[in-house]
Amino acid sequence: MPAFPIKHLRLTLLAAGIAMLTACGGGTDTGATSSSTTPAPAPAPVTPSACPSAIIPLTQPEVDEALFMREEEKLARDVYADLAVYWQAQAGTVPVVSIMGNIVQAEQEHMDSMKAVLACYGLPDPIGANEPSGVFLNPELAQLYSTLMTQGKTSQSAALKVGGLIEEVDIEDLQRSIEISQQAYTDQVYEALMCGSRNHLRSFAGQLINTEGGYTAQLLPQATVDAIVNSPNETCGGTSSTGSGGKQNGKS
Repeated sequence: MPAFPIKHLRLTLLAAGIAMLTACGGGTDTGATSSSTTPAPAPAPVTPSACPSAIIPLTQPEVDEALFMREEEKLARDVYADLAVYWQAQAGTVPVVSIMGNIVQAEQEHMDSMKAVLACYGLPDPIGANEPSGVFLNPELAQLYSTLMTQGKTSQSAALKVGGLIEEVDIEDLQRSIEISQQAYTDQVYEALMCGSRNHLRSFAGQLINTEGGYTAQLLPQATVDAIVNSPNETCGGTSSTGSGGKQNGKS
C-alpha cells in the first residue's frame, strides 16, 4: 500500500473548521466580492489529452498523487450526491440540491479521468467496482467524508460551504500535483480537473453571495477566491483512456 502524502492530512483539520464558520454567522463576508471589481476575461479552454504512446514510469511521488486524486474526486462525488439526496428529502428541490446534483456528473467525469491516468501507467485502482458511497482506501478521506456529511446536514448554508471547502482543497491539491508531475499528460489532466473545480467553486460561492451577501475563503487566499468568483465560467477539457496520440511523454 502506498504511503499517503502528508500534505493531505490537513483535509481532516480543514473539515473541522466548517462547524466554527457555521457557528460564527455562516462564514460569509460581505466584502468577499465587489461590484467595482472588473471580471477577468474567460480563460482559454483547457485542451483535452490522451495517454501518450511512449510511457515513462511515474516516480513514487507522482504515483501517490495520482492514487490520492482518484479518491479525492470520489470524495467530492459522494458528498455531493449524498447531500443532494438528503436535502431533497428535507426541503425539496432547493438550490443546494440543484447545484450539487448538477456537479455530481462532473465529479464522476473527474474520477474517470483519473482512472484513465492509472490505466495509462499500469497503476492499481484504489476504488473497487461498484464501491459504495463513503468507502475509501485512504483512512483520512474516509473520516473526512463522515465529517463533511455531518456538517453538510446542519443547514443548507453549511452544505454550500462544504462544497466550497471541497473545491478549494481540490484546487490546492491539484496545484501541488502539477508541481510534482513530470509528465505533460498528467499535467493536462490535473489542469482540466482544476478548471472544473474553479467552475464548481463559482457555483457554491455564487449561491452564498446571492443569499448571504458574500463568500469567505476557507483555505485559499481570499484574493485568489475573489478572482475565481469574479471571472466567467470556463470551458474545461477532459481526458481519454483510448488512443495513442496526445502530447509526448515528459514535460516540454
